[in-house]
Amino acid sequence: MASSCAHVRLRLALLCAATLLATPALALDNDPVLGRLCSGGTGNDAVPCGESPQPDTSAFKKLVREYGMTFAPRLLAPAETAGVNGFQFDFAYGLTNINDDEDYWKRAVKDQSPDPVLHTLQIGVTKGLPYSVEVGALATWLLDSEMFAFGGMAKVAPNEAIDAFPVDVAMRVAVNRLVGSSDLDLTTVSLDFEVSRSFGGGGVANVAPYMAYEPVWAIGRSGVLDSTPGRADDPARSFVFGQETEVLHRFVLGSRFVLGAANFTPEIVLTKGLQSYAFKLGLDF
Repeated sequence: MASSCAHVRLRLALLCAATLLATPALALDNDPVLGRLCSGGTGNDAVPCGESPQPDTSAFKKLVREYGMTFAPRLLAPAETAGVNGFQFDFAYGLTNINDDEDYWKRAVKDQSPDPVLHTLQIGVTKGLPYSVEVGALATWLLDSEMFAFGGMAKVAPNEAIDAFPVDVAMRVAVNRLVGSSDLDLTTVSLDFEVSRSFGGGGVANVAPYMAYEPVWAIGRSGVLDSTPGRADDPARSFVFGQETEVLHRFVLGSRFVLGAANFTPEIVLTKGLQSYAFKLGLDF
């Protein structure tokens, strides 16, 4: 009897596990629903979008630009590198304003009521290498969504800690790749040109203000989009957005404050019509 009851409980547990695993993921409020970014093929607003959907490419390009601003790798460090034996771990919180009152945002997110600011959390690791080089990896999550971006960076500082020219200079390339959305395929590539200057404080602290020019290429396209979700599949009601590339010319201002093994870095990023703010806490090993 005990053995029979055990078998029944095991079967029920397996059934419950299979049911849970088979349950589709639910889209959250900030997840994109790009099937709404279309118009009727006749040009008549009275014709439902799903009757003959035409991609609204202009709206898609604007979304790629603003999602690119949100997910592009953040600088959050002065020009100096971590050093050949250096290893850093950091956590950052970011805020990016969007044009939430525009129609393309109201159509493109699940709840059709976008917030004016997108919030992200980021974790990263950085390792110093010889010859003033460092490499790193990072992961970013857009809050209230199922979208994550994973990426990496490499930086070289051709002028670092040289008394004859006491301004550090660095160049960095970084790439982020978005996952978690079947509607939006997004890759961001940034190239940073940075200068900074470190100042000691009482032998226990260090302050390093920095500034940078950072062009970012936001490369986006879509999956196959259904303009009438929930109805029977009809290829005539489906459409896609081809690859679009938006270039953001970003200007970065920030400062790193170091006390012992801990550091704190606030940063502001500006481009035409958009701003992004970030705050990083890090540990040096």
